[in-house]
Amino acid sequence: MKKKKKNLIATLALICSLAALMVSGLGLVVTPADQSHLIDDLYAENQQLQERVEALENELEQLMTAVNLQSWILKVNPWVDSTGADVILNATPTGHQAGVSATFLVMLEGRQVQAIPCIWDGSAFTATASLSAADGYSYYLLLTSPAGTQQLPLTDSSSPESAIPVYLQSSLSSYCNLVVNDWVENPGSALVLTDAYAQVQLPRVSVAGEVEIGKAEVVLRLNDTESIRLPIKLSPSEVAGSFELVITDLQIPMPELTETDVLELYLEVSLTDGRKLTAFGVTWHLENEKLTSAVG
Repeated sequence: MKKKKKNLIATLALICSLAALMVSGLGLVVTPADQSHLIDDLYAENQQLQERVEALENELEQLMTAVNLQSWILKVNPWVDSTGADVILNATPTGHQAGVSATFLVMLEGRQVQAIPCIWDGSAFTATASLSAADGYSYYLLLTSPAGTQQLPLTDSSSPESAIPVYLQSSLSSYCNLVVNDWVENPGSALVLTDAYAQVQLPRVSVAGEVEIGKAEVVLRLNDTESIRLPIKLSPSEVAGSFELVITDLQIPMPELTETDVLELYLEVSLTDGRKLTAFGVTWHLENEKLTSAVG
C-alpha cells in the first residue's frame, strides 16, 4: 500500500511539474507551495474516488449475494382430468435488492416451454406454470439484477417427492398389470394359478389427495359374462406408489366348458379417488378337451 502511495505521489508530482512548465510557458510563476497544495488536492480527490469505487464494489457484492436461493419448493396441483397439472414455484433468495427480478423457466426435451415472470411477495418469488402431462421436465429460475443474470436449476429428482414435477405424466397416471405364466386345470372343479403376477401403480398426486387401493380382484369371465370374482391383497414394492403380488396358489372355481366357450381372466382394481383400473391377463378355450391359453 505504501508503494502504491509513493507511486501515486510521484505521479502527482510529475503532473504538477508538467503543469508548472505549462504555466511558466504562459509567463506565470508557480511556487513550490502552490505545487504542494495542488498535490494535496489531487491526492484528496483520488482518495474520494477510491472510496467511491470500494462502495460500488460492496454494492456489487451485495447484489451478487442476492442472486442466490436459500430454498425453494415446486408444488404440483393436478388437473381434475389428470391430463396435466399446475406447478407452483415458491423460491426464497438469500437476500433481495431493488431492481432484482426473476423468471420461472420450464424446459422439456431441451426446449423452453414456459417462461413466466415471477411475483415478489415480500419474502419469496412465486409463479405458476400450467403443464400438460409429460415426463422429463426441468425447471430453472432466471434471476436478473444490475450485476447481471444467473440461471439457477430447480430440478431435483433425488427423492420421490421432488421427482414428481420432473416425471409429471408418471406421477399423475395409474395402471395395473396381470401376467399369467402357468396354471393347473381341473375342469369343472378349479383353475389354479401357480405362476402369476399382479401389479398396481398408484398416482403420486391426485385431486383427491393421497390415493390408496380400495380393493383388487381377479375376475373370471365366461363368454363375456362374469363367472367368479376373487379378492387379492397386494403389498408395497420398492417403487414408490407401486404394489404387487406374486401368485403361486390361487384357486379359481372353474365352470363346465364346451369347445365353443371362452374363458377370460382380468385384474380389476378400485382406487379411493374413484378410479377403476382393469388389466387383461389371459384367454382360455378348450382344444381336444384340454385348456389352451392365448396370453395377451
